[in-house]
Amino acid sequence: MVKLEIQERDGFLIMEDFPKNCIFNKVKTGCGATTIALTNDENYIIAVPTTELVINKCYPPKDKNGKDITWKRSQIQAGVSPINNRLFGLYGSFTKTLQIKLKKFLDKDGVKKIICTYDKVDKLIPVINPLEFKILVDEYHNLLKQYGFRTMVINQIIENFKCFKSHCFLTATPIPELFKPKVFAEMTEYVADWKTVDKITIYPYPCKSSSSTAAKIIRHYKDNGYFVLDGIKSEEAYFFVNSVREIKEILEEARLTNDDCRIICADDETNHYKLEGFEISSSTAPAKRFTFITCKAFEGVDYYSETAICFIVSNGYNKHTLISIDMDIPQIAGRIRTKSNPFRNKIVHIFNPKVMNYYLPFDEMKRKTDEELAAAEERIQVLNESKLGEVARKQQDDELKKLGADTYIIKKGDKYEVNDMVAQLKLYQHWTTRIVYRSAEALQEGYRQLGMAVVQTYEWNIADENIIKGILTTPQFRDRLKRFCDLKEKSALTDNERRELESLMKRDPILEQGYQQLGLSQLRRTRTKKAIKALTE
Repeated sequence: MVKLEIQERDGFLIMEDFPKNCIFNKVKTGCGATTIALTNDENYIIAVPTTELVINKCYPPKDKNGKDITWKRSQIQAGVSPINNRLFGLYGSFTKTLQIKLKKFLDKDGVKKIICTYDKVDKLIPVINPLEFKILVDEYHNLLKQYGFRTMVINQIIENFKCFKSHCFLTATPIPELFKPKVFAEMTEYVADWKTVDKITIYPYPCKSSSSTAAKIIRHYKDNGYFVLDGIKSEEAYFFVNSVREIKEILEEARLTNDDCRIICADDETNHYKLEGFEISSSTAPAKRFTFITCKAFEGVDYYSETAICFIVSNGYNKHTLISIDMDIPQIAGRIRTKSNPFRNKIVHIFNPKVMNYYLPFDEMKRKTDEELAAAEERIQVLNESKLGEVARKQQDDELKKLGADTYIIKKGDKYEVNDMVAQLKLYQHWTTRIVYRSAEALQEGYRQLGMAVVQTYEWNIADENIIKGILTTPQFRDRLKRFCDLKEKSALTDNERRELESLMKRDPILEQGYQQLGLSQLRRTRTKKAIKALTE
């Protein structure tokens, strides 16, 4: 890794361009790195992992002056961005109509920017001159994380990135050296040399059921009108839950409605079925009190809120919800862009560890994987040297295609090669699902290791796990009585205070009865329900 001197202002990169033919570790999320490629004077293909990220850049929730922009669902479509005619957003079906739009865009004079999902890179190559475009592969760590279910798409990026004028693989959370595939291990990796240090605080909360705890937090917001963390009130909450089924469980247990929340996940038939009764939204839709986000929008997407806290929900028995502390946590920490938000660099991580009587130590898993890679090396030597007939070779190729992401062997041209992406993904998944989340202690040790790894730019603090537990502890009646009296004493209430007062009255009807019969001054002097009843009967 090579430290790179950068130009920055107020925590944002102001470089004219990226270094060429390399990995660029920008270190900080939300530092405006993608904006460099979107706004400079170079032709760029910007490849991103999700449709939501394309939409978020083409249809941003705020304009250049920081004012909110409300986009109708009907306005959002692939094509030229309505706020930047140099930018073309490419995602979804590559229809004839969209191809015509793209050709018209490419025929115009001037600098051109195309932001597209990973799967559209190979579709672009035949319709552009790649040597006229630089390619920026954003959030490149996803090429490893998503390899298991996007094998063909990621293989196409790896096979084609060298055909462009130059290439840069960008991320703030690079693939750790321990899991880095050969194709990336051979690249120069530049690391942005920031002069400032950001503080991030993790509030771990081990529990028996992560979804029930999330529902309890929502009820706390609803009952009190806010959630107090470190003495500051939060009136909004963002829940990062990479399971639509678990989101539905939380919604039902917390008794939320569509008016209370927005759900940002893949807009497909399966998710509509799972979320029956709830709408699927997007990052461009108006914010609501509670926002639920799947990995569709964990990275690169901008959110704005003055008081929202980010809550991560991980279920040790559902591997899809297990957030990677090395790559996902720093990404989520940078999702809320509002600098005045006091919780911007604070994350509450709710998790229930998976109880394990046995787990394979990482060193043993690494040894097994190395043996499998060595065996694959032997096989490709035999395959490349053999004189298989056309039919036999086709059978061999068909078998490899069926194995997909489960084979260590890949064919490029007429030759077979070892595909170590599969091996590194297995190791990474084993580390996350079997090592880090096996216990509360293991997860917190993982956080400590993360803090050591990025200490140059982030100051990581791990808060006491009892902090969130204490907040959720049901307040005593006398505390609720005092709060009721404080609210009644106010001449005007905010919407949240009004909801809080209604919740207190609903929970303890005797409070309003005591207020009506005894008056505020005498009610304050009581301490128990029994005392109020005695005075009002």
